[in-house]
Amino acid sequence: MVTFAQLKALDPAQFEEAADGWHKVSSSASAAKDRLENEINAKLRGGLKGQGVNTALGRLERLSENFHYMQVECALVLTALNGLAAELRAAKKKLDNAVQDAQDAGMTVKEDGSVEYRPPVVLLPGQEYEQPGNGRTPFVTTTPKEQAQGYADRIGDALKDATEADGKYAKTLAKLITVADLSVTKEDWTDADQDRGDVKKTVGDHLRDIPKDKSPKENAAWWKSLSKEEQAEYISLYPAGVGKLDGLPAEDRDEANRVWFNEQRAKYQTELDNLPPEPKPKYMLAGRSMVLNPEWTKWDNHKKHLQSSLNGMKRIQMRFDDTGMVAPFDNTRPSGYKPTGSGLPPAYLLDFDPEKNGRAIIANGNPDTADHTAVMVGGTNGTLGGINKPVIAGTNLWQAASAMPGEPKVSTITWHGYDAPQSFFPEAMKDKYADKGGPDLNQFLSGLHVSHDPSANDHLSVQAQSYGTVVVGSAARQGTLEADDVMLSGSPGVQVGRAKDLDVPEGHVWNQKAEGDWVPKWGAPTHGHHEGLTQFITPSDPVFGAKQMATDTHGHGNYWLAGSESLENQARVVVGRYDEVQLK
Repeated sequence: MVTFAQLKALDPAQFEEAADGWHKVSSSASAAKDRLENEINAKLRGGLKGQGVNTALGRLERLSENFHYMQVECALVLTALNGLAAELRAAKKKLDNAVQDAQDAGMTVKEDGSVEYRPPVVLLPGQEYEQPGNGRTPFVTTTPKEQAQGYADRIGDALKDATEADGKYAKTLAKLITVADLSVTKEDWTDADQDRGDVKKTVGDHLRDIPKDKSPKENAAWWKSLSKEEQAEYISLYPAGVGKLDGLPAEDRDEANRVWFNEQRAKYQTELDNLPPEPKPKYMLAGRSMVLNPEWTKWDNHKKHLQSSLNGMKRIQMRFDDTGMVAPFDNTRPSGYKPTGSGLPPAYLLDFDPEKNGRAIIANGNPDTADHTAVMVGGTNGTLGGINKPVIAGTNLWQAASAMPGEPKVSTITWHGYDAPQSFFPEAMKDKYADKGGPDLNQFLSGLHVSHDPSANDHLSVQAQSYGTVVVGSAARQGTLEADDVMLSGSPGVQVGRAKDLDVPEGHVWNQKAEGDWVPKWGAPTHGHHEGLTQFITPSDPVFGAKQMATDTHGHGNYWLAGSESLENQARVVVGRYDEVQLK
């Protein structure tokens, strides 16, 4: 029980000062993690080889995860302490106001919080007591004793509020402990997620809700209005929500999404490890035929979802761990090709969601500081479990573009940010996936411009393949595609009939159609722009007005083979070397 003397003497700023200390520890852990991942480990991967290097990297990566876990837990302590300070400040204000009002009424508040009042004056028959000084005939409806009891009740309410805050925060803070070892396990990240739930429930309305359905400019303005400590609090309590906000700096989105990523990876692995036994029987009799047991089907679908999502998360983690490597994907490169540059830049996770088919947005290099940024939009069968090829395409394009003359600062972004159709027929024949994803793409592109460093060149291109080109066309048709260049590969049509309808300057729509790519022909009747009864305009048609880039790859999915002319032409557009693009 918080006493009257304790609350009266309390200075809530002491808890805020303690929170500042935890913020410094959290920030220091974050800085140490970033230095390990992006400087020390990156240099080891890019410059040295051998068993000794691999052993050292393993230990340093473990240390980096320790720093990350420390950052997350310290931020939760920071948030809890600031929430406690806010509730105690409110209780103390309630107490101070009650004491002051009692004193103004001429009463005395004792050291135990009780209120002493003056005995009433002798009244004439029919009179009731009222405080003097108002120039009216004395008349009140409450006695001094009742008034004193009212002040005492207010003081009691304040002490009750302080006691409740003290109790619930003590319980929550006591849970923010961890085992003293050097290994951060899936159990630790699961515990961190549970800790977040406890802190969120405890602090209640301490933090306002994060913006919903706001423009990137509005999101950015809200974020900039917060102090660094407040930003850390929001990331600690709402990592998934903050990580999705277009317009926020890439570094902050990445920090939030990395927390969410680690916790969801631990959650999914725990679910898979504890999956109940396979239901029996697999088949059951229905009439005269055998059909799959619905319980087995549900169990099997859940298992496949967990496995697929975990495979995708493993691939994303591999990209994090490949920072600094010069040639992380040797098996995808034609014989004789040698990548140039100092190795892959840090990866930034700009969105992540493992539910349903899954979503992830991964940038090679910081798009906020890059002079040239390319957003890559994939097509059919896009799932979190199948993110390997899109990630390879993004890293290959980054290496090709960054190796151009002049060492341009480049960021390439794998935008796995919409629900893609999962089959060529019938899903990919429908516009609904593109029509739903188009506005999301526009929002993301706008956010890149908002968060971009004004001191850097802001050249933004969109590279789309297959059904992804339909998404780009739908984005332009429904709103404004805020890009400088659009590159289309293997397009079945983009819903519009002319290059000028894609919102970029004249001469800045580029198209690729490789030999053996059947999608532009077979997809045209569905997604091509209908002109007349039998004409379906696609970007490959001369009347569309796109510049036709030369390709030396074959088929629908090989436009990003490292060392190919198909990829080099894309890289030239990304960095604005238009005169060097090879045309058909």
